[in-house]
Formats: sequence, C-alpha cells, structure tokens
Amino acid sequence: MKTTKLFSVLSLVLVISIASFASAGTPAKKSGEVSLSRVINHHVNINLTIDKRLCNFYQVEILNEKGELVAPPKPYIAGQSKYDFYERGPASGIRVAALVLSPAYSHFSCDTELFTKPAALKGNFEAGQTYRYDLYPQTQQNKE
Repeated sequence: MKTTKLFSVLSLVLVISIASFASAGTPAKKSGEVSLSRVINHHVNINLTIDKRLCNFYQVEILNEKGELVAPPKPYIAGQSKYDFYERGPASGIRVAALVLSPAYSHFSCDTELFTKPAALKGNFEAGQTYRYDLYPQTQQNKE
C-alpha cells in the first residue's frame, strides 16, 4: 500500500514537472523559419496618386549592386503602398528598390504607363534593422 501511494505521488510530481517544463519553453520554430533579429528588413514605400487605371502588371524589387534580387519580388497592387522584403544579414554594398514591369506577364500597349526612378542605399546593412526606400512613380502618356 505504501509503495502504491509512493508511486502515485511520484507520478503526480513527474506529470506536473513535465507540464510546467513544456509550458515554460519557447515554441519551436518551423523548419526554414528565420528569426527577424537575424534578417535585414527593406521597407519600400510607393508614393503614387493617379486616377487612371493601369493596364500592365508591375512588381516591386530589391536588388544588389550586381542587379541580382536579394529577396523574391512582390507584385504591385493598386492602392497598396507598403512592401517589406527580408534578406539574411548582415550584408554590405548597394541595395536598390525598383518598381518595374513584371516580366511574368505580357505587356500591353497602354495609354498610361509608370516610370519610376529607383531608390538606392549604400553601406553596411545590419541584421535586425529596417532600411527605408521611397519610390515616386510618374505617369507618362505613350507616344505612339
């Protein structure tokens, strides 16, 4: 009888300690998930105010000095002005934000097209930091 009570108490203590140990730990990360403190955040603002509808598809990109993407491009969505890109850090060099015609879709001859001067930053890009780029697309009438 004493042995049964002893095992019952030990089992209860064991269950409580396992439960408290499991709840005290941080949740495990999914495979491939990266902590935001270990990445560089490139924040792109698109400052566009036009009344005309665009007939082409555009995408927002972050490139390095070699013209290579440092993060996957994102499709431009009319009315959305903020885009975030993440790159493993730290890094150094030049980073360029651009709004360009999307190569994935055929391009139409439109009355109104966007032309955007890229925004560039040069230096050391630290992990855990956010770097801001402002793009100001201009509309230009097609001269055909």
